Amino acid sequence: MIRKAVSEDIPRVAELFRQLHEHHVGIKPETFRMPEDEWFFERISGIFGDEEAAILVSDDGELNGYAVVKIIDVNTKDKHPRRMCYIDCFAVAENARRQGIGTSLFGEIKRFARENGCTSVRLGVSACNTGAVEFYAKMGLAPRTIQMEIKID
Repeated sequence: MIRKAVSEDIPRVAELFRQLHEHHVGIKPETFRMPEDEWFFERISGIFGDEEAAILVSDDGELNGYAVVKIIDVNTKDKHPRRMCYIDCFAVAENARRQGIGTSLFGEIKRFARENGCTSVRLGVSACNTGAVEFYAKMGLAPRTIQMEIKID
C-alpha cells in the first residue's frame, strides 16, 4: 500500500534517506559526503512543513520505500506556464528491491501529479547510477536535458 507519510514515519524514512545517500557517496565520492545521522532526520522532518511537497511511502507492514515529491509552477516570460511534479528523492530499501515497491511508488507519484494538475514528472539522476537510470527508463522517463562536465585538475 502506498500512502502519504505521517510524522511517526520520520525515523524510518530518514534511515532510508541515509541509505540512499550512502549509496550516492559510494558511486560518486567526489561529489557526495556523509553527514551525521541527525541531518537526515532534520531534512525529512522539514518536508512536513512544505505545502508544495509530499512524502509517499510504501507500507506493507514494513516501510521499505519512499519518495519525496514537490509541485513546481513554472510561469516565466520565456516559458509557457506549466506545473510539474519533481521527484526530489526516491528510494527502496536494498533488501526489498525487485518486489514491485518502486513500480507502485512511481504509479502513485503519477496519480499525485495528475491530481495536482501537473503536466509532467521530472527528476535528476546521476548517469553513473545505472540501476536507477534503468529503472526510470522502465517507468517511461526519457532524458530531457543532459548536463555535462569536465574535471579540472
